[in-house]
Amino acid sequence: MTLRTWLTAALTALTLSACNDTARDDNDYGAVAEDAAIMTGGFERSRAAEAPLPAPPPPAPGSAPADGVVERLIAYRYDYRFETPAAATPDLVASHQEACTSAGALQCQIVSANIYNDGRGSISASVQLRASPAWVEAFRDGLEAELETAGGRIQNQSQSADDLTSAIYDLEARLEAKRVLRTRLISLLERENASVEELVQVERELANVQGEIEGSEAQIRVMRGRVSMSALSLNYASRVEPVSPGAFDPLSNALTNVFRELAAGLANVITFAAGFAPWLLVIIPLFWLLNRWLRGLFKARREAKATKSE
Repeated sequence: MTLRTWLTAALTALTLSACNDTARDDNDYGAVAEDAAIMTGGFERSRAAEAPLPAPPPPAPGSAPADGVVERLIAYRYDYRFETPAAATPDLVASHQEACTSAGALQCQIVSANIYNDGRGSISASVQLRASPAWVEAFRDGLEAELETAGGRIQNQSQSADDLTSAIYDLEARLEAKRVLRTRLISLLERENASVEELVQVERELANVQGEIEGSEAQIRVMRGRVSMSALSLNYASRVEPVSPGAFDPLSNALTNVFRELAAGLANVITFAAGFAPWLLVIIPLFWLLNRWLRGLFKARREAKATKSE
């Protein structure tokens, strides 16, 4: 049997194994290999003894146990919005950041943090965390009491979850099938009767499979990281106190706008006068000439009317 037939059989076996459950036994793997041999056109059973199929892979990490109970892999996200006094907001933000930092990177990580002070008594801030479920639970238990002590309250809170069980198990099953294919491709490279063209083809396919394996491993790490570390979003908005400088901003803005409008109107009058002044040199003589012509016309009419009456 040629090396090309071996390669086609291995690829077909990968396709069939990816569609079935990863917890199949040795007989299932033998049946898949036999079906693949028939589809490729005459895979002799006598040659199968020369290159036996590898043993079925062990269950992937985190896959379903033998009793059929499936571990649910869920990524949680918590969102909080706080209403706090302006004076207490910076201390609350610093306290929450310190609690995360002191727990260590394995328990809590600060993804981002920012604070904004508009200079008029209003302070807002936000902190994005990723933490273990145990740390998040302990943090949430003492959150309400901490806010009450600081004179604030929880304005809004929400919780959401993404069930990644099916996606992770599917990726791990496909990853294990690709690892089996990689083992078969490596064994094909070690055959002594392979031609250069066949070796090049196998090496190219091996490189593709290796790239897919590394990509799948990275996806699984990211998804399992989302499961092991919950996302926690903290948003702070300070209250404007009645005696704070910002409370009189509407009145001061109104007075400022009055003077601004008066100055703008006076500026418009001056601009119009400056633009109209040159035209007075033309308009005044024309008006004087028009006045003299009209006076002469009226005078002539009066004299003509007086002559007719005599």
